[in-house]
Amino acid sequence: MGKADEVAEMDAMDAMDAMDAMDEVEGGREGLGSSVAVFTWHAHRRSARRNVAPDAVDYVLAHGRMIQRTGVRFFFLGWRDIPPCDRRASWASRLEGSIVIVASDGAVITIYRNRRGLRTIARKMKYQLDGRNHAAAREAAPPTTMMARASA
Repeated sequence: MGKADEVAEMDAMDAMDAMDAMDEVEGGREGLGSSVAVFTWHAHRRSARRNVAPDAVDYVLAHGRMIQRTGVRFFFLGWRDIPPCDRRASWASRLEGSIVIVASDGAVITIYRNRRGLRTIARKMKYQLDGRNHAAAREAAPPTTMMARASA
């Protein structure tokens, strides 16, 4: 092995060390940059498809109103939630109506835009009524039993 091969090998190792150091600072190779939020694979794909930057998600999480429904947290960014100093910016008006759904462990589940989304979120049930999460759902009688009692 010649001197040139040793130098090339050392350069490759230095490049790998530099990439590892960047990963520690940036939080991974997913391209999330300096984002504070942790994305699930689904959220990462949806944000890319819907052209929502990780910085925009952080902005919605910081300024949007939080509503807890169905075991997750919804962050909705309405016009009134945008600070007055940002309202004239084109990027802020594009974020109006953005909704970020965050799991109980803090991971972003999905991102979408719906300017009337607050109404839809407010109408959702507070908890999921399935057999796994809610004791009242397990104890409730099936609808056919209730109909038989009413007709008798």
